[in-house]
Amino acid sequence: MGNTNEIPHDIPEEWVWRRQKVLDCRYKYLTSLPESIGSLNNLQILFCCFNDLINIPESICNLSNLQKFNCSNNRLKNLPEAICKLSNLLWLECEYNRLTNLPESIGFLSNLQLLICHSNRLKNLPESICHLSHLQVLNCGYNQLTKLPDSIGNLINLYQLSCHHNQLTNIPDSICNLNSLQELYCNNNNIKYYQPIYEYNVDNRRRLNIANKFKNYVKIKRILNEQLILDLDAVSIIMSFYNLVDDHPSINTTTCVVC
Repeated sequence: MGNTNEIPHDIPEEWVWRRQKVLDCRYKYLTSLPESIGSLNNLQILFCCFNDLINIPESICNLSNLQKFNCSNNRLKNLPEAICKLSNLLWLECEYNRLTNLPESIGFLSNLQLLICHSNRLKNLPESICHLSHLQVLNCGYNQLTKLPDSIGNLINLYQLSCHHNQLTNIPDSICNLNSLQELYCNNNNIKYYQPIYEYNVDNRRRLNIANKFKNYVKIKRILNEQLILDLDAVSIIMSFYNLVDDHPSINTTTCVVC
């Protein structure tokens, strides 16, 4: 679709602002978006949340400059595969819909930094999620997930992972590869096994078991210049290095694991 400076007749001018870089159609009782939305070549931010949308038009693939897309609080059952062509997308928020899956093509969103898909009906996450190498925040809580893909361990820049209120029975061992992870929320699942959390000192590799007395927790590898706080199902904020040996080095920053 060719470049144009004209707003299509079926898109009210008051929805488009900041030199056609923002389209805001929140709270408009919309059941669909016009195909002509794809002609807004300069669009960087699209807010179509809080409507009654049941689908997203395929023409969204023409929004090559789009960086933030919020389609939350609608009635969407799926996202179009065409979303894979939004190569500059940084934020994708699709929470509070009726999604049963995410498109496999989501892995092509190589610049994505934030993915919020909580409060849907997701039963799994696509393996292609492993290609989101810039992802920093992933919130998939309040779904019907029974497992996380092993490929989640490839998200080397992931800072926060929220998978609480699902049907998970375990957390994949590959999570130990997430060296940037600072916040992990996995409470209100079916994780019942005991699995030690080990801390390593990068200098002398001393193994320290700090969680062998607690249930419903996960294994995560962190370096010993950080502090670990366990919040077991939001019942009790336990301890900082409860049973460490006495000669551990000083601790500065905080890692939070909610299980």
